[in-house]
Amino acid sequence: MEIANIELRHLRYFVAVAEQESVSRAAKRLHVSQPPLSRQIRDLEAELGVALFVRDSRRLILTGPGEVFLSEARAVLQRFDDALVLTREFAKRDGIRIRVGHSSAASVEALPRILRAFQNLHPEAKIELRTMTTSQMIKLTNRGELDICLTIGEINPGLKDFAVEEIGSYGMLAGVPRQHPLARLDKIPLGDLAHEPIISVTLSDFQWYNGYVSRLLTPYNNSFKVAEEHDRAEGVIASVEAGRGVALFYDVLARTIGERLVLREVTPTPPRAPLVLFFRDDRRTPLTASFVKAAHVLRAI
Repeated sequence: MEIANIELRHLRYFVAVAEQESVSRAAKRLHVSQPPLSRQIRDLEAELGVALFVRDSRRLILTGPGEVFLSEARAVLQRFDDALVLTREFAKRDGIRIRVGHSSAASVEALPRILRAFQNLHPEAKIELRTMTTSQMIKLTNRGELDICLTIGEINPGLKDFAVEEIGSYGMLAGVPRQHPLARLDKIPLGDLAHEPIISVTLSDFQWYNGYVSRLLTPYNNSFKVAEEHDRAEGVIASVEAGRGVALFYDVLARTIGERLVLREVTPTPPRAPLVLFFRDDRRTPLTASFVKAAHVLRAI
């Protein structure tokens, strides 16, 4: 379907009408006259080929397609506004800057050490840090909104367009509630974990981690149950602490979990999880190269 004639102003007009539930109130908010605004909404519906509103004597009500389009229109407008902010900030910034995406686990120990080494190489540089999932890092790096990323996971097809360097690795620990029978063991067999309800992070956002856990547990129970998924490690920790299941954690997270859970080594010892840097080689800068060099401090241990 050809929708090339839809412009940002159509989206702004539509969002205003949807939020105000009225063309007249939306016109006042937008400082435009009512007839042209009504015409723009009708043109938008004609271009899309769907009715966005149901009209009654008192207000405009979004249809099902209208609800979907409202959500997407808001996202597009927000993305455009973000682009303006980024562009203006870049234009007026002084000095040099590197934008780093990183996972939560990578920030516990590795990132501070890299930043200290990078500070010695470029004390004048500004550093912007953003915590996110690997899939988000890939997307934003491709858009040119990140310069380099630090995450946990194997070098996989999703990173085929990037320069990737493994700079360290983490072991795995089982996390169980303090009152759980497995907490009494010095080491917890993977076979025992495989028959417990597993608490994990969301499959769509943490594909490598979930695949890794599946490879560890499936040999002992090919129908092991993921009881809950959470979008951050903090949610997994809270759920396990509440006794809702057990989980596998990177050993570096022992520093943040503290006394909330019982952490134990698992047996047999699983392969270590690689810590990797990745970036677009076609956008390599001296700062990117220096950040990679700084990351080599992790290999000194």
